[in-house]
Amino acid sequence: MRLFKHSELRSFYFLNITQFLGALNDNVFKLLVVYFLINVKGAANASTILATAGAVFVIPFLLFSASAGVIADRSSKRKIVVIMKAFELFIMTFSLVGIYFKSEFAAFFFLFLMAAQSAAFGPSKYGIIPELVKPERLSHANGLLNSCTFLAIIIGTFLASFITDLTNKNFMLAFPFCIFISILGLLASLKIEKTPPQRSKKR
Repeated sequence: MRLFKHSELRSFYFLNITQFLGALNDNVFKLLVVYFLINVKGAANASTILATAGAVFVIPFLLFSASAGVIADRSSKRKIVVIMKAFELFIMTFSLVGIYFKSEFAAFFFLFLMAAQSAAFGPSKYGIIPELVKPERLSHANGLLNSCTFLAIIIGTFLASFITDLTNKNFMLAFPFCIFISILGLLASLKIEKTPPQRSKKR
């Protein structure tokens, strides 16, 4: 028995691609920021940079996840997914300015924005699944999405180091890779079936 109908498979397939590319970009970008700052400030500051990057990346999830969930209940989740992927592309593109000027503040600022985008994206990417697949297929769909997310984290951790070595620590060449991933993610999100807003009255 087929797990998904064709229409379900198509939308969920593109949702999974969108999520995979988003998780991949999160990890590649975060580690490239760390490698960039270590290169600028010196290896002696590596532990401080790692700790600061970790805090900057986690704080937006604590601040914005709950509010993002309420917004996802009021608006079309597909619309939020597309907007967040467009915002991701904006962040990746303009982060090159901070890299060009070797600005520590700009690097952390764009890392914060990237994490905020991911926090806002999270509730919609999970909440839209019941709107795309039937109830009896939810467990399977969630399992596939989570499996691909962990795979993206593993690949992203490797790719960040690989790209840094491949470009010989020329970060103006390394960071455009994140822009490329963002473009692919945005294109994939546009293929997700449009979903109606739930119009929750929560404030």
